[in-house]
Amino acid sequence: MSFAFDLFIWLMVETILGFFIYSTGCTILKIVTFGKFKCDITDYVSFKANKAKNVYLICVLGFSFYVLLIGFVAYMSH
Repeated sequence: MSFAFDLFIWLMVETILGFFIYSTGCTILKIVTFGKFKCDITDYVSFKANKAKNVYLICVLGFSFYVLLIGFVAYMSH
């Protein structure tokens, strides 16, 4: 029972973080391209349905933004 619950929680966290990171990547691309980039996925339900689509580069961009943000905060607080 515990293994099934842990697996369920992990899948929910992974999906929510994936959507959050993808949304950040889309926002950065919209800012950089001055609004010309169009996101195919606009809400959580369509993200979950189209997760198999090749969205890895946008997720990498969103993830790298948060890594750089954490690094910047750590540098400034030192």
